[in-house]
Amino acid sequence: MHTSPVHIRSSALTALSPSLICPTTNMPAYPIVAGKKLVFWFGGVGIIVLLATVLTFRFYGLSRFVANTRLMEGKNNAIYLARSVMSCAEKENALPESSPKVPVNALQVQGTLYASTPADWSPHPFACGDFSMPGPQAFQYEWVRKDELNGTTRARADFNGDGIIEATYEQAITCTKSEGKLRCHPGGFTDLAQ
Repeated sequence: MHTSPVHIRSSALTALSPSLICPTTNMPAYPIVAGKKLVFWFGGVGIIVLLATVLTFRFYGLSRFVANTRLMEGKNNAIYLARSVMSCAEKENALPESSPKVPVNALQVQGTLYASTPADWSPHPFACGDFSMPGPQAFQYEWVRKDELNGTTRARADFNGDGIIEATYEQAITCTKSEGKLRCHPGGFTDLAQ
């Protein structure tokens, strides 16, 4: 087997020579940016991007979070009130009569929170199922009995105080009598938020 010698041209070697990349003169092949300038520029841009992101979430995200938190109060408590009424109905074998609204006047939750008292939750439909709200509330709550086997719990709120109800949640309750016993179950949940 005959092998031919590999010939490398000297011009190829000089193309790879370090003297071409960085000549022996003190001139670099590319401009050097001082470390302090580089940190200043990237740090400044980073801070501006971070600040813009934080402010965006602060104004948009926080206000949306607060609004959703307020809405969740009404949704959850309309369901909890319905469970309380169903428990009472099954215990007493009859749906309780309609409750008064808490607070009585919707103006009391118009753009503000209402601090209820234990007396607010003493009417039978609330007390029978141990429903109460220990903290401030943004919604007005009530139980409405439609007939002997059906009713609705309702939560209503006016968040901005303009006199227009922005959120209304209703949880229906449907009961059946079987062998002399009343059995209740939740019906449809209605979100009437505007």
